[in-house]
Amino acid sequence: MTMQQLSNTLLALSILLPQSTSAQTNVGCDPSCPPLGYESDSSHLCPGSTVDVSAASRLHDICHPLNSGLAAVSNNKLSFDAFKKKGHVTVIANYYTGCEAGRRESGVYAGIAQRIHDDTNGLVNFVSSLKGGGSCSMWAGTYQSDALSMGLNDGVKPSTMPLTVSDESYDLRDHFFTPPFPHPSYIVLDENLEVTYKSVGPCCGYSNYYACTDNVALGLDKMLTDKIYEIHDKQLRSMDETTTKATPTTVMTEPTTAAESTTTTNINQPFDSSGCQSTTFSEWSACSKTCGDGGIQFRYRVNFDQTVETQPCPSEVASTLPECSEQCVIEFGNEFDITVIASNLNSPRDLAFHPTPGIHLGSYSEGRTFHPNEGEELWVANGYNHSISIIASLGTEYQTTISRRDRGYYHYMNNITALAFNTVNSSPRNADQDTFNYFALCNDNINDYVGSKEPNYFMGPTLYDTNTVNNPGKKNTVNRAGDDCSDPADQCFFLHADMLHEAPACIGIAHDPEVETAYGAVYWAFDTTGDNSGYDGGQLVKFDFSQPHGPGSMDHSIAAVRRYPEVKLYREDGNSDQQQQHAGHHAGMVVHPTKRVLYIANPGKGTVVAVHIDTGRYSRTAREEYPIFSNRLPSFEYSIYECVEQEDIFAGGLDNPSGLVLSLDGTKLFVAERGGRIVALEVESGMVLQSIDLSPLGYTSIGGLTISPTTGALYFVDMNMNQVVRIDAAQVNDGECVYQSRVNAISQSALETAQTQVDVACGENTFSLTRDYSCQVDGTIPNGTLFEQVHTDTGYASDNPDVQSMAGMDEAAALLANRTDCEYDSELNLDALLLGGFYCHVCLPRNYGSSCDAGGTCANVQWEGFTCDNEYYVDFDDKNADAPSLMISSLHYDTTYPKNSKLELSRGVTYRFTIRTGAGQPVSIGTVPDFSDKISLAESSVKSLSSNTIVTNGPILLTVDDATPDCLYMTSPGTQSVTLIVEGAKECPDTSNIIPGDDSNSGVPGDLLPEAKSSAEHAVLYFGGFFAVMFVTLSWTISY
Repeated sequence: MTMQQLSNTLLALSILLPQSTSAQTNVGCDPSCPPLGYESDSSHLCPGSTVDVSAASRLHDICHPLNSGLAAVSNNKLSFDAFKKKGHVTVIANYYTGCEAGRRESGVYAGIAQRIHDDTNGLVNFVSSLKGGGSCSMWAGTYQSDALSMGLNDGVKPSTMPLTVSDESYDLRDHFFTPPFPHPSYIVLDENLEVTYKSVGPCCGYSNYYACTDNVALGLDKMLTDKIYEIHDKQLRSMDETTTKATPTTVMTEPTTAAESTTTTNINQPFDSSGCQSTTFSEWSACSKTCGDGGIQFRYRVNFDQTVETQPCPSEVASTLPECSEQCVIEFGNEFDITVIASNLNSPRDLAFHPTPGIHLGSYSEGRTFHPNEGEELWVANGYNHSISIIASLGTEYQTTISRRDRGYYHYMNNITALAFNTVNSSPRNADQDTFNYFALCNDNINDYVGSKEPNYFMGPTLYDTNTVNNPGKKNTVNRAGDDCSDPADQCFFLHADMLHEAPACIGIAHDPEVETAYGAVYWAFDTTGDNSGYDGGQLVKFDFSQPHGPGSMDHSIAAVRRYPEVKLYREDGNSDQQQQHAGHHAGMVVHPTKRVLYIANPGKGTVVAVHIDTGRYSRTAREEYPIFSNRLPSFEYSIYECVEQEDIFAGGLDNPSGLVLSLDGTKLFVAERGGRIVALEVESGMVLQSIDLSPLGYTSIGGLTISPTTGALYFVDMNMNQVVRIDAAQVNDGECVYQSRVNAISQSALETAQTQVDVACGENTFSLTRDYSCQVDGTIPNGTLFEQVHTDTGYASDNPDVQSMAGMDEAAALLANRTDCEYDSELNLDALLLGGFYCHVCLPRNYGSSCDAGGTCANVQWEGFTCDNEYYVDFDDKNADAPSLMISSLHYDTTYPKNSKLELSRGVTYRFTIRTGAGQPVSIGTVPDFSDKISLAESSVKSLSSNTIVTNGPILLTVDDATPDCLYMTSPGTQSVTLIVEGAKECPDTSNIIPGDDSNSGVPGDLLPEAKSSAEHAVLYFGGFFAVMFVTLSWTISY
């Protein structure tokens, strides 16, 4: 099936919701602030609030009009602090580009802005936040023309207002109109930058530009004008006569006639080009490197056109240079040892240190004790069982490992290949917006639901919030039923905070440590299918989750995804079939935090690519060329960027490069080759400093690399050895393990001089060794139909945002429960099941640990989770002090079993008993009804986990097979035992007169002990990640 056929299939299906109409729905247009359901979120700027210092002082690039003459604007940069003056009013509008309904209002806003600004002698200023792609000057000209066609501003085309900010980082939107506040929307600030009014425009709720007519949009005029003059007049009355008559802060110009303003200022015009007109190039510089091929030479001129030229170091010079012999870096040392940190993983692909150890697991989780203040915490992505292994208290006596998944692993964690944390802990972001401690992961699959469904390519990175300790009740982790996993005994599952779907078969991901966006949820990904030709080539994709939708939602309408097709990326060499065999092979990515360079392992080319990620310009929408995406609402940006600066061979000659990591000081880049070599490169030159070969030790499938943030030691995973390994520099003697830079100091000095000279004369960032000065981008207006709400087969992209939340449940979604057409190529869309709130369904994959335990049957709890018929809760009931008992309950059957009940167990099933009896009331399962620490499975297994010797909060997993004894007993001191009758047993002895731990017992009756000739050879039980095997001889072994 081709990508276009897949797209047509997605568009043709109509499972959940009807097609949209042009009528105003009012859904999502409520102007309440904070928005309904977000009342406790402090990030929303509402009437009565004042713009905080960081938001007020931040500089924004004005893209139109340039050189406006406003004293508040310097070098086409604006901060709102400049409007914090007596008598001033500031109005901000929130718009998206494209033919969406809000564009109709933008013309009205432009007319209002020019009229009121002139009428108030510059005391009222207007700003537009424009985003979504396209040329700022083009859109500015469009809405100014719209104002003229509507007859606003007395027939004069606006020219100096509004000030338009190209809000590419969505900074204005996320600070002033924090989603899910609707759009188009407006905010009015007084002279102290206090919010006096915030509301939604009249075109909100209309499906597109044409649906909202001029007559509707013109309602904005009265709405804003009344509110603006209300605060303006109030401030004037409070000013004294001197202030009232003060010279206005605006440098006024003569009104511009319509005929004189038919053109707009070129967005690329420099601030001052008078000194940037040289046509003569400098001499060629010295070669950039001191050994090997010598690197490159450059020459330059002080001009915009072809400012810099480069060429390889001439052969006559390179031939005189010495070879680049290997030296010594402290991470390897003169000699090195390795230490296996963890083993028995499940095809580990990548690993990363958690920035805040203990914030996810706390001190107790899933019946196990953790020590959050001891050691570091390492997270490992397992591909084969779609899980994350958390190695807690790394390198201490308390080190232990726990595995965790998403209940919907088959979509959100299917064949994990890479993961990356947001480690930026010192940003100025609002605490309710900051995504510090979040992580995103990449899945190397094309949405085939673990091979059970024909792929539809609706796949990309998944985002998770790991903070459970400080966010109780947020549901960052949940139990099977979907309740917040706050009970220390419950098995916990990740619940995703967001997901985007524009990078199927993704094999690498890196977090961007920028501090410009409000949330910090920006990640870069290696999409292997990016050229639309299957596995033959890929490209770089930038994912800004913007405002993550949070646990329990499916709303993907607030995000920005940008494709960079010029950054060509490849899996390992080979044809498509051979490359599919490499599925799951990791490709490392890392962003240098100060250089703003993204390094990418490019396995198919044997190179490392270096991309300057703050470059590139909008070219066009990606919706037409890449027709499968997360949402069709205008607030979801999907764009193609071109003219990005890159070094396609920052380092070459590598053999299947995989993991990448920077040294703690940022001077070295470590590159793992899959076959076992790890290379240290100098960041400034890209040259090899030292390498080590681990293949003789058996490591021939190395994946991700990481570095300890506290010790600087390197760690890696090996996919086939199923291990996490640390590299220990065994010998680093002072003065012996050093290296000399490969950078030619003479060339470097010339480079710094040239850059300063050009940038001073021509403008910041004009000089670049990596720029293609001939590259030109003409931003095009996207086809308006690409924004229509038509992809409603799964509910993603409907113009009704409620369909991607619990409010979107309807009868059509409920009918999916009865679908049984689960075949590989059937018409049933499994994405629709997830959107419809199905965690348990006959067609969804199971038995990878995120469904019921083996042999169990689930029942769906719509939108929340599922229950299992082989899961029971065990509590201590002491309401009757004279006869305390164990109380057994089942969510699946919605039953609490009466005292003296006997549970019937089936063979071939693993039963989960979640013990919640609390301290001092241990529970065990054995073949006798009397509690004993000598034969307790619980006792034996817990000794292998920690210093505790009892199970009071945590799981007991009992696997019942053909060898399991017919009668088992759940016991606890001072309570009557609970009889577990195994399938096939005729009956079990009465134990009602036996109270374990009661000295009045005369001993355990002989007929209750296991017989020597019992057919039961063993019963397998699991406790918190370990297996305990009970033999009839009552000997114990623990298998790890």
